Amino acid sequence: MKKNFVLLIIVMATTLLITGCASREGSGNAAQAGKKSRKVSIATGEFHEFCENWEVGDTIKFSFTSTKPVMFNVHYHANHVKYYPIKDILVAEFSGSFEVQHDDTHCGMWQNNNDSYVKLTYEMEVVKK
Repeated sequence: MKKNFVLLIIVMATTLLITGCASREGSGNAAQAGKKSRKVSIATGEFHEFCENWEVGDTIKFSFTSTKPVMFNVHYHANHVKYYPIKDILVAEFSGSFEVQHDDTHCGMWQNNNDSYVKLTYEMEVVKK
């Protein structure tokens, strides 16, 4: 009985660690045209992810600044493969855009590999086709 209780505690702690290690936002619904901006703090070794459904032909503009360089990418999953409209780049500021080529949920992701937290301010704009 004690062994099962200890196992349950380990499983619960692991679940809390995994779910507490990242922040993710986004509705998963089709995005409306317009700008969205956000300020977040990202702890050491953690990431922040913003996900939305965009339509093929939409132009997506991303820009951000952070207090230290972060690993940034935009990705989506199709048939168990990860694709990168914007591949991993390590920068403290960024401004760029891409045209959506695949009708799927896309995510902008910022990873903090620094020895302290970073403050991130980002803006994302959907320009409908």
